[in-house]
Amino acid sequence: MQDVDSLFIEAGRAIDESDLVAAKSLLEEILMIDPGYSRAHNYLGWIYETRLKNFEKAKRHYELAIKFSQGDYPVVYVNYAYLLIEYDCYEDALTIIEDGMKIKGADRATLIYQKGKVAESLQEFTEAYRLYNYSRKLSFNKDFMNLIDMEIERLFAKLSFCQKIKVKVKGV
Repeated sequence: MQDVDSLFIEAGRAIDESDLVAAKSLLEEILMIDPGYSRAHNYLGWIYETRLKNFEKAKRHYELAIKFSQGDYPVVYVNYAYLLIEYDCYEDALTIIEDGMKIKGADRATLIYQKGKVAESLQEFTEAYRLYNYSRKLSFNKDFMNLIDMEIERLFAKLSFCQKIKVKVKGV
C-alpha cells in the first residue's frame, strides 16, 4: 500500500498534466486510506467546482477540507470562497473569508479581493473599489496586481458620476 503523501503528489502531477480522471481516482484512493486528509478534499472540491460543475459535491469537500485541516491549510478558504461567490452565496462567502483571514499563512490579498467581488456583486461599487485597491496593496504578486488593475478599470465603468468623483478625490 502506498502512503497518502506519495499518492497526493501523484494526484497533483495528474492535475498538472490535465489528467483529471487519474487525479480524481488517486484522491478517492487517498480518502479510502485516510478520510481526514484535508488536501485531498480540497483538490476534489476544486475538481467538482471547476471541471464537473457540481456545487454540492464541491461544497462538501471544501467543508471537509476545512474541518480536517484544523487551520493548517489556508488555501481551502480561498477556493471555497470562490465557489460560494460563483453560486451567489455571499453571506456564506463572507463568513469563510473572515475565517480564512484568521489562519496563519492565509493569502490575505486574495481574500480581500474576494470581499471586493462580493461587494461588487451586491452593487456596492465604491466598497468594491476600496477593497480591490486594498487587495492590490497587500499583494506581492505582479500578475495578481495586474488582475486587480483590470478589475478596478472594469469596475470604474460601473460607477456613477458622483461615485467616480468620490473615489478620485477621496481615494475611497
